[in-house]
Amino acid sequence: MAVIIEADADSEVAAKVPSPEKFDEHFDDGRYTSEQICQAIRQGGLVGMGGAGFPTRVKLEPNPKMPKHTLIINGCECEPFITCDFRVMTEWTYQVIAGIKLAQKASGCERVLIGIEDNKPEAAEAIMTALAKCKGVEDIEIKVVKTKYPQGGERQLIKSLCGKTVPSGGIPPMIGVAVLNVATCAAIAEAVILEQPLTHRVVTVTGPAIAKPGNYYVPIGLEVGRLIELCGGPTEEAAKVMCTRLGERPYPDISFTLQFYGRPYQDPDLNQDINTFESRSTLLDKSQSITSRNELPCYNRHCGYQNIESFKASDLKPTGSLKIVFR
Repeated sequence: MAVIIEADADSEVAAKVPSPEKFDEHFDDGRYTSEQICQAIRQGGLVGMGGAGFPTRVKLEPNPKMPKHTLIINGCECEPFITCDFRVMTEWTYQVIAGIKLAQKASGCERVLIGIEDNKPEAAEAIMTALAKCKGVEDIEIKVVKTKYPQGGERQLIKSLCGKTVPSGGIPPMIGVAVLNVATCAAIAEAVILEQPLTHRVVTVTGPAIAKPGNYYVPIGLEVGRLIELCGGPTEEAAKVMCTRLGERPYPDISFTLQFYGRPYQDPDLNQDINTFESRSTLLDKSQSITSRNELPCYNRHCGYQNIESFKASDLKPTGSLKIVFR
């Protein structure tokens, strides 16, 4: 079942703009209880904005059966081309920190680890500088990790930061960990402090076939075709549309296509009539010169996409597996 809500063009939701200036180093999470935070997150309709779309309230609410001690903030963007989280960390720094403090209080976690890849020194510096001006952040620590694929994966980041492995078929709370994306933290701050629901997000629209590539703050539900128009439309080099949701089947090719929401190596074609939604962050328009999957620039030698196209195991390296097979 689907519910379609038509927004009035004059409504506050339709006219929403980012408001990072409303957050600073003086934010005090002591004004809110854990219950108030979780309730605001639920009412705001927040879900994970890093890809999975899992309800944020469920992640954070204390569970006596699976108590959490560590909150991991995912500031990694493991796929090529994605920069929306980088911009959120550098431009909405205090808003992200406010959301982190609220998430820590709601979850009851004793410590917070912010994982940022080493190819984003500006983001790490921005958060480090802001934290130095804030109070009540003694339990928050920045961890710079190696840039590699897929460092931004939840299980891989937990392994990198905590040295722990999530059981096969299990979830992070089973080992006392909760993981949130930086954009989700920014949304938490809006939901709790500003009482604003999740209606917009930052999306990377890029690639050699986009006229005006960049990071755009767009309403959730905006048609991909419309978003492309707002970015100046496709160039003459545009080739085809692809979707990054694993497991989905290719849509019929149209006049041009796009890599939708961020995984250049793994994803099927996408009809541009599909809408943007909370958990997807990137739209990559590929030119004809990089349409062939075998011609995609492989930024990571562990990716293995060109060797095993359907390989999706979360913890293994396809290239390493091939070496074992041929021994």
